[in-house]
Amino acid sequence: MQTVILINPFEVPAGREEEFLKAWQEAAEQLRHATGFVSTRLHESLDPQAKFRFVNVAEWESPQHFQAAMRSEAFQQIARKMPFAGSPALYRVVVE
Repeated sequence: MQTVILINPFEVPAGREEEFLKAWQEAAEQLRHATGFVSTRLHESLDPQAKFRFVNVAEWESPQHFQAAMRSEAFQQIARKMPFAGSPALYRVVVE
């Protein structure tokens, strides 16, 4: 079974990096315990002017596992507190 990749870029204004990192780490810790979670890595742009300063890349066993984790009440509580805009989408690998 091929896993799916979540790519979620975030808009984080300059000076709010620490606030974002704290919120992201809380969400990531919650998701690490979700059924179907494989891994996650957070990337920071080398360009401080980039629209998407941080990009989360996570691997899930299936779209259904990811969607179930997003719908969980525990994650929804964390997501409501996240003051940074993200643009999550699931992808599949087509060439390696």
